[in-house]
Amino acid sequence: MKSTKSDKTFIIRLEKEDKIIESLTTFCKDNNIKAGYFTGLGACESALLAHYSLETKKYSEKNLKEPLEIIHLNGNISEMNNEPYLHVHIAVSNDKMQVFGGHLKEAVIGPTCEIFLTPLEKTLNRKPDEEIGLNLLDI
Repeated sequence: MKSTKSDKTFIIRLEKEDKIIESLTTFCKDNNIKAGYFTGLGACESALLAHYSLETKKYSEKNLKEPLEIIHLNGNISEMNNEPYLHVHIAVSNDKMQVFGGHLKEAVIGPTCEIFLTPLEKTLNRKPDEEIGLNLLDI
């Protein structure tokens, strides 16, 4: 992973075999980012996607293990238990131009992934919501 900064925005380039969630979590820890948002695009070798069911309060998963274009990557950053908490969604396409999307559990970068990350000055925390079954922003 390589990065630079322009004004308040970090420009991050993930490299082959970097993991998106793992890399961004480490980046947030190293740069003391407690809240923010990001967007990105690129390509990955694999992606583990998830879809949440309010009825069952569980995620179903789809593991894609093939070269994929990252059409759109977006997410936000908050904290839970004093650790970075990333909420990330992704849309990817395969070589047949089929698109898959959902909550991103993890993805392994192929050639590259370019991310623009903007920190916020406020700290945002998450807390469990029993009714919904998710860790929601504590606003």
